[in-house]
Amino acid sequence: MSTPTLPPTVYQYSLSPPSTDPSENKRLGYRTPRSILLPPYLAQNEYFTDFMDAVDEVFETQVDIPTEIIGDLRNMWVTNPTLENNQIAESQLVPFDSWSQPEWQLLVQQVNMLGMNLQSASVLSNDNYQAIARWVGMYWFGKGTESFINFINYSLSTNLAVTKLWTQDYINFVPEGDSTIGTPIWEGGTWYPTTHVNIVAAGGLQSVDVATLATFFYEIANYNLVLNDIASTYNLNISTSVLGTTAPVVDIGLYMTQTVPISNLYSYGATSPALTVTDEVPTAAYTTNPNNTDLTGIYMLGAPTSWLQDTSGRLWPIYATAQQVPVLETELPTTLCGPVVAGSTAAIYGPVQWQSVPSGTYSSGRIPVFSSSPTAKVAQLGEAPTNLVGLSTYLLVNPTGFAEFVPGSGLYAPYWTI
Repeated sequence: MSTPTLPPTVYQYSLSPPSTDPSENKRLGYRTPRSILLPPYLAQNEYFTDFMDAVDEVFETQVDIPTEIIGDLRNMWVTNPTLENNQIAESQLVPFDSWSQPEWQLLVQQVNMLGMNLQSASVLSNDNYQAIARWVGMYWFGKGTESFINFINYSLSTNLAVTKLWTQDYINFVPEGDSTIGTPIWEGGTWYPTTHVNIVAAGGLQSVDVATLATFFYEIANYNLVLNDIASTYNLNISTSVLGTTAPVVDIGLYMTQTVPISNLYSYGATSPALTVTDEVPTAAYTTNPNNTDLTGIYMLGAPTSWLQDTSGRLWPIYATAQQVPVLETELPTTLCGPVVAGSTAAIYGPVQWQSVPSGTYSSGRIPVFSSSPTAKVAQLGEAPTNLVGLSTYLLVNPTGFAEFVPGSGLYAPYWTI
């Protein structure tokens, strides 16, 4: 019959612990053996002392440790013998991951018990939750002030700054202090500050993804704030010398802007309407000047940079800066985007105006709009313009209709429904 293997012990059982302070010995992992409870006439018998030592080994994992864990359910600074004997005993700084950490579900319940019931629980790590559990009590004293971003930085181990945004039309927003901000309304101008803000991450977001940050922002931030965009900024040194350089050409730097729109009203990067490869050519056109026969300055709308879908299921084309300039094409695309009806294919003629996309301060995307709702006219092939805006991948045809993308703007954009 084999002897069962007991799990390795965590505690050190000793009748002569290093400290005279019982709580200190307990933190260092020392425990008093149960054999001390034996009366003298039994303590002299090796059989009984071995029996009590066996009880210590069995009870350690089955009773003692679970009991201490239950006692530490509300303890945010749980230590362990390794931590006590090393960093704490030598007065060293303790790395965050050296502290004992409860299970994730327990951390979530601790934070809930402290008054912060986060809907974004699944996107936060154990370290994030442990930081929140430790300091959320102090956060309540600063809620409603600018200190909320400091709490986000500590909880997510980030380096973020929040900037208030200004506007004069509540469509285009610029950061506070921007040189384009004109005279404020209280001085007779048109500019005013808003509750829209952007987050600037110096050096990037590190290990935090945009979705986690945006969700956590709305859980923690002041209720009136609207997150407009998140920007990552980087300082790229052009010289390895501390003193710099006087050379006329010192280095090559990289400039990149990555815009990640954040919205609960629109789906960015939506799938385009149906594409059809066909020999069918447009036989009609939507235009705001149906009687015009002069094609000077006229162009057709080609493939946009991306598509935006609103909550009503309408698809709107978005054109980046480079795609907003008409380009002469030698032949028309053979692919049409939109419902194709034999003998009734209507293209969309410019010129158009370009309306900002509500995707953030740094977005250059624009939606083509007209000052009035275009009407359809018959257009023979010889009357078709040869200039396109957008990509030459396909032509936009047969929109579902034209509507104000920004209600009340008086500007009408083409849209499609799937």
